[in-house]
Amino acid sequence: MPLVRFLWDNRPGANIDHIASHGMTTSAWEDVYRRAMMREADKDDATIFTAEGKSSGRLYRIVYGIYGDIVIPLTVIPITGFPISRRSLRRRTL
Repeated sequence: MPLVRFLWDNRPGANIDHIASHGMTTSAWEDVYRRAMMREADKDDATIFTAEGKSSGRLYRIVYGIYGDIVIPLTVIPITGFPISRRSLRRRTL
């Protein structure tokens, strides 16, 4: 995995508050990103991706933006993340 820089924003209502409202921490979000078993580009915006994976035994879906594909470290802007059930998995590979 390439070097990654996560752009977390601790201002009220920004991405840290947003994922917290869904029961996630920044460390859980980053864990899901690193362990993602499925990644998928948004059909309308090539810079937005979703990923699914586990953190601490729970399944999550996360959404993020990637800016720059040749810049190291890769810049990832977390957008949201939330727990999902096995039934909600897009691909049944877990």
